[in-house]
Amino acid sequence: MAVGKAAIAGAVAALGLPWAFRGGDGQLADWVQTGAVHFNIAGLQLIWSWPIFCIVTLFAWALIAWAGRT
Repeated sequence: MAVGKAAIAGAVAALGLPWAFRGGDGQLADWVQTGAVHFNIAGLQLIWSWPIFCIVTLFAWALIAWAGRT
């Protein structure tokens, strides 16, 4: 169950963070845009970042699994 919740958190972060930093200047905005995939759904441009998805999912899964053990 922890993996499903972690994947949802990762998906939200992978869509939300690149959208929030789109068009930004600076090193953080560049890092967030690294590995980003741009695609359109019904005229809405979405940005998906694989590195953010992987990092957030990994940390969320570890924290949720750890919390379940205590």
